[in-house]
Amino acid sequence: MSNNEIDLKLEKLLKETFEIEKIDLNLSMDDIPEWDSFKHIELIISIEDEFKIKLEYTDTTEMTSIPIIKSKILKLLDNG
Repeated sequence: MSNNEIDLKLEKLLKETFEIEKIDLNLSMDDIPEWDSFKHIELIISIEDEFKIKLEYTDTTEMTSIPIIKSKILKLLDNG
């Protein structure tokens, strides 16, 4: 899967999860008011389903920004 495909899928998931129309892939939890603990869990589940990966608990707690999320996805896809 290319970086562009990952970006597009991730952007779609973020928009759906946070119910927003525009997203910048460089944002963090602090930048998105809708990103609370419940939405975080929803996002994690969506990512696992969409990318067919399994995130460890430590991964999910470290996923506080979109760039970190993307790096975790890339790492798991490369090791998958």
